[in-house]
Amino acid sequence: MSTKRTRDADDAVDAKKPSDNQDTRKRRKGFTVGPENLPDGTYRRKAQKIKRDLIQKAKVKKAYAKIKAAEEESAPAVRSLYYEDEEITAATKDESADPSTGLELHPDRQAMLDAPEAPTTTERPKITREWNRERNQRKRRPKPSAFQKELDIAEKRRKEQEARQKERELKAKERQAMAKARRPDQFGKRRLGRESTVLLSKIQRTLGSQ
Repeated sequence: MSTKRTRDADDAVDAKKPSDNQDTRKRRKGFTVGPENLPDGTYRRKAQKIKRDLIQKAKVKKAYAKIKAAEEESAPAVRSLYYEDEEITAATKDESADPSTGLELHPDRQAMLDAPEAPTTTERPKITREWNRERNQRKRRPKPSAFQKELDIAEKRRKEQEARQKERELKAKERQAMAKARRPDQFGKRRLGRESTVLLSKIQRTLGSQ
């Protein structure tokens, strides 16, 4: 029958074994960016640069947290403005409630405050016949004539007739100018310059009437 191991021997064996925390500390490595088997080149340098940037940002963040914590500990406690406003309003209420602590009013001002208020009456403008007459004249509108529609139609026809008459006169002038421009010169040649001037004026008149 085998002998039983004593408690002291068990403690000695446990002391020789490293703790779990020590194992995790030894096994823990730095973080990696990208695969570890990248060849030397652009991608490896890019991964290393990203890793350096992340480490720098973590350091800055950690230093900022330390500085902020130190400042918060050293800075005095700042009271809220809300409580200060409440204290000021309470103090003003106490002063207004106790008239003995306030300043005394001038006798004239006190007499004005004690005097009864006089009723205020507003004077209305007097309405006269002339004012009513002017108001009615402004409101009245000119009555339309019974023959206004016929007069408008006649005026429109007259303007159209004048426009047609003017058009006929312009066309007659253009025909005369074209006939004169088409006459040959002393050498029997056509006068193209005059013809072009007449045609240009005709085109301008046609475009202007559209």
